[in-house]
Amino acid sequence: MIVAKESAAAVNHSDQYASYTTLLATNSADLSGLIASAYGTTTAAQFAQVWNSQNAFLVDYAIGVVTHNDIKAVAAMSALTGSFAPQFAQLVNAMSRLPLDQVTLLMRQQIQDDKAFIDDVFAGDYANYYVHVDHAYAQTTHFGDALATEIALKFPDKFPGDPFTHGADVHVSLSNLLQEHSYLATMATDAAIAGRTAESTAGASALAGNGAALAAVFAASIGPAAGSRFTEIWTVRDNALLGYAVGTSGAKQVLTEKFVTDFTALAHIDKPQLVDQVNATIKVIDDQRAKSSKTVANDDRAAATAMQPVADSIQG
Repeated sequence: MIVAKESAAAVNHSDQYASYTTLLATNSADLSGLIASAYGTTTAAQFAQVWNSQNAFLVDYAIGVVTHNDIKAVAAMSALTGSFAPQFAQLVNAMSRLPLDQVTLLMRQQIQDDKAFIDDVFAGDYANYYVHVDHAYAQTTHFGDALATEIALKFPDKFPGDPFTHGADVHVSLSNLLQEHSYLATMATDAAIAGRTAESTAGASALAGNGAALAAVFAASIGPAAGSRFTEIWTVRDNALLGYAVGTSGAKQVLTEKFVTDFTALAHIDKPQLVDQVNATIKVIDDQRAKSSKTVANDDRAAATAMQPVADSIQG
């Protein structure tokens, strides 16, 4: 999601580019911290080195595409598939039981999905852009799920519990989809504020697709009625977010009062955590409206991070 935002900022010649490029480094550090908690600092340092090379090559590819520098773009993509993917697969295979061929295939598909959405946003093909962003996100979470399961099985003393339970599957699905929603929402609001109508429309459609996936989880884990009610409540949230972005009167109140009240009742969650997430999202939109390019990426990360306690507290 961060790569998508950084790439879109490059295409749009937005001042947000530097902010989201810096956020890639923050994300890498976060990932390294997780790896260190399982495998130790030496392995985490190796992970960070290889992962950072991927980030650099993806940034180079986006720059090459935007500046029509085919040589730079081709070189970056060649480095991703020929250097990063095998190196990363070897590292993951060495530290876990994930098969080398499986990880290599996953990462090469990930690279192709990343390339696809960068090409889409450059071409102004926003419908496919959001489709490919969703594919890339799903591919990343598929790999993350596989690695997290291996970590839990290898270090049961550090990470107790059964990763194969239905409850664990529901929890992970909610966490992934809610975080995706957070980033998709601020992509759509940014487009709406900037007057990029075609992108805003595609972003709203992507939000609806994400909402449908979330509704399916609610329906499967709680019941069909909960899935239908979720759709009603979440549609109000999406519309209010986009409305607040363009200055619709009363949209903020809908988010902070009606949505919070209704979703708290449906999901049986702690209201303060939901209020925090809503306010964090509003802060991102305020940054976008004020063109606060230096703070928008970190605030965007904070809004997405605030989804985790929301997901954790949802009760079936």
